[in-house]
Amino acid sequence: MNRNKADNFIPAVIKTSLDLPPLWGRLSMISPQEAELVSHFELPAGKMVALTFELGRAPFEDIRARIKAALKDADGYFNYSLLFLDPAQSALLKAAIAEASPR
Repeated sequence: MNRNKADNFIPAVIKTSLDLPPLWGRLSMISPQEAELVSHFELPAGKMVALTFELGRAPFEDIRARIKAALKDADGYFNYSLLFLDPAQSALLKAAIAEASPR
């Protein structure tokens, strides 16, 4: 798991429940199947979350993911390894990543 090594972070809203306020974090790595998320908020491995963020010019809302692993760093931030759950959402992410990648 990447431990705050990325040069660019993507701000993300993290929803954990309909009846709780959203949390915030930053995506430090993203692929169509998985991502790494850094947040000051503690969440357990196995927890389902919904992420909202922008990738290139594409907005993404309520991208469903499961937390595979969680590590707390020396600065008090939590580093999460996420697995995206919806194949249709993963296909949209793949297209946005391809469009945002330098040619």
